[in-house]
Amino acid sequence: MNALEWTGLCAGGGFGLVACGYVFVSFAVAHAHHTTASAWSVCKQALRELLIVLVSQPMLLPYFIVGRRMGGNKAGTPIVLVHGYFQNRGDFVYVAHFLRRRGLGPLYGLNYWTFGRIESAAAQLARFVQRVRAETGAAHVDLVCHSLGGLVANEYLRKHSPAVRRVATLASPHAGVAWPGPIVGKTARTMRQGSRYLAEAMSDPFGVPVLSVYSTWDNVVYPPKTSELAHRGGVDLALDSVGHLAILFDRRAADAVADFLASP
Repeated sequence: MNALEWTGLCAGGGFGLVACGYVFVSFAVAHAHHTTASAWSVCKQALRELLIVLVSQPMLLPYFIVGRRMGGNKAGTPIVLVHGYFQNRGDFVYVAHFLRRRGLGPLYGLNYWTFGRIESAAAQLARFVQRVRAETGAAHVDLVCHSLGGLVANEYLRKHSPAVRRVATLASPHAGVAWPGPIVGKTARTMRQGSRYLAEAMSDPFGVPVLSVYSTWDNVVYPPKTSELAHRGGVDLALDSVGHLAILFDRRAADAVADFLASP
């Protein structure tokens, strides 16, 4: 076996270990917040999450360069896809495919630096929305956000001059994350439950129709009430048996987002 093959083997093995570690640790820690799930149900969800991590994460690499335009109906309301922590727009390959089949779009994927301040990411989103509007001639856009992307969208609506028609969030920790371990970057202080930033930023209504789709057994964002928005005028949809990344590849979640964006 030559050096290149050894390098590939080591890289693949290292990635597999990291993926297994993420799934094992996150589900183990989350278990204390989800006492109603059976052991068999947890195992199935963990295996599905692991499979999606192993398949989806290598696919993110080209999306650091491509994917700003992700197809869709050129005559419709533009949809801006806002990814979560440590991810990029490649996470939305399934959701984008589903929205295209429903005749929605055009679709645009944003990449932003997830280790910086939420305020900086919101400013980048504002510039991206302006660019999309200039390119399409649209007065408004829709936002579809995963995880941290929901907090970025909220900050954008608070601090900028938003041109947004509707917002749909998937597995977003609107009340902050309860994860006790380390979080890398400047977002750590602001996205933890009980932070001063969240107490201020998440107290007011979004100001536009908003749908929050979340899992009752999310291995990263828990407990489920963390994602609820009914008290802020939003619509909540809880799904069973789906993990934090797996929700991006869940037909029920994609269907709910499409219905929400397509409704009168």
